[in-house]
Amino acid sequence: MSKKRKKSIPGFSADYRDAYNKPNQKIDPVEPEEMEIDDFLPEDETNGDEELLAKWDDGLNPDEPEDAVEPEQPAEPKRTGTHRRRRYGVAAGTLVLLLALVGVCFIAGTIGKSIYRAATDDSKLRAYDSFLTTVVMQDPQPFASPDKADEEFVLNASLWKTITANGGSNYNSYDDSGRVLVPLGDVVNACHELFGPDCQLQPKTPAKETFFEYNSEKNQFHVALYSSDSSFTPYTESAKKQGDTTVLRVGYVSPSDASRNQTTSAVVTPKPTKYMEYILKSDPKTNQEYIYAIRTPQEK
Repeated sequence: MSKKRKKSIPGFSADYRDAYNKPNQKIDPVEPEEMEIDDFLPEDETNGDEELLAKWDDGLNPDEPEDAVEPEQPAEPKRTGTHRRRRYGVAAGTLVLLLALVGVCFIAGTIGKSIYRAATDDSKLRAYDSFLTTVVMQDPQPFASPDKADEEFVLNASLWKTITANGGSNYNSYDDSGRVLVPLGDVVNACHELFGPDCQLQPKTPAKETFFEYNSEKNQFHVALYSSDSSFTPYTESAKKQGDTTVLRVGYVSPSDASRNQTTSAVVTPKPTKYMEYILKSDPKTNQEYIYAIRTPQEK
């Protein structure tokens, strides 16, 4: 067997002397390349999370289709100082109108009450009743002037006015028979109040027995008082001016009228049995009215 012939290997030589003398070169670190999930997925498959992230990045709701467009919201108007002033002006105007309405209602109510009081106020007429009481209770005959009036009637009315003034408390002197003593001067003054300054009182003792006697020596009356419940009482229904006079329509209320016998607090309007007209004039010195004449009611 023949021996194989060895091939000769060319010679190799290396010089390592400078290997330790060369400076070390810095080797830049190689950053690992980021691995993407898509690199491991087939080309026809995609990651669902990436689609969601992409939609959120686009500002879309993941449940909404991509082509859905959010409706535009109208811009809120800016509130300026003019709008605020206008609002305050409307509020102030409304308040002024309300106050004006309240004022009008108050004035209307006040006027209405005043008119009602004026229409229903009979205080002046009732004052005439008090003034005429002692005259009406005599049931006098008509007369055209004080000097034409019956003398006895004038005396009786004047005497009654004197002793009933102030509730009859003006006199506390009595005679032996228990009659009240009334000075003549007081009766004369009462006569002038009732029938005017020109009326002449004729003091005397009546021919028929009555409730008083006159003492001419002492110029005083001896008066025996009695109740006036059996006499007429006045109820003045109207008063009207005629020139320089005032004409009163006076009703004569009888003792049997319900208004004089009522037992309850309810107001009952009197029902006069007859009427007379009283003509009043004013005393120029005192400006007080007095009875100038009495007449039967004139036919309308």
